[in-house]
Amino acid sequence: MTTTSGPGYKPYWEDQVDGEGRWKNDKPPNGGDLAALRRGLGRQAGTVPQMWRFYRTYAEHPDAPALVAEHAALALYGLHQQSQRTPMHRKGVGLGEAMRRLKSSDGVNEDGVTRRFNAAATATSLDELVAHLRGLITLLRGKSIALDYTRLSKDLRMWTRSEGAASTRRYWGLQFYARPTDEPDRVDG
Repeated sequence: MTTTSGPGYKPYWEDQVDGEGRWKNDKPPNGGDLAALRRGLGRQAGTVPQMWRFYRTYAEHPDAPALVAEHAALALYGLHQQSQRTPMHRKGVGLGEAMRRLKSSDGVNEDGVTRRFNAAATATSLDELVAHLRGLITLLRGKSIALDYTRLSKDLRMWTRSEGAASTRRYWGLQFYARPTDEPDRVDG
């Protein structure tokens, strides 16, 4: 059984960034916090004591989809935000859109970005997906392209549901290939 904490419990990244995409209190997150989050990369949810204070999902089992998704999103956020002066959490910027922005950046191999994005989208397990995302997040960090981590956490949780991976793939694909004014609406099932 998994339950998410009650109202007022925001994910770590939302506690750091205001609705306008600026740092709350005019300062970036503590470097120690980000290092603690990065310790979760490649590790099972709930096994990194330094991360425990950042979890907002209660789960009786460490393999619970909501906890696994939150853990992965926290660790990836820690990686993305490392050494960045501006917030790397940006509400409304889905993974497909962020990758589209990366693909059109100066000095980026468009075909390489597309191949790496497609490899992530065709992952057959959540672990494989997160491994691909780690590489994609590193590319986004290199170009200071932000991502909506609340949305990513929901996408990762959706990935574990029946037909959820297919739905998430379509959503990301539509964002990746759509023109900015044609962003698709998404209804989570």
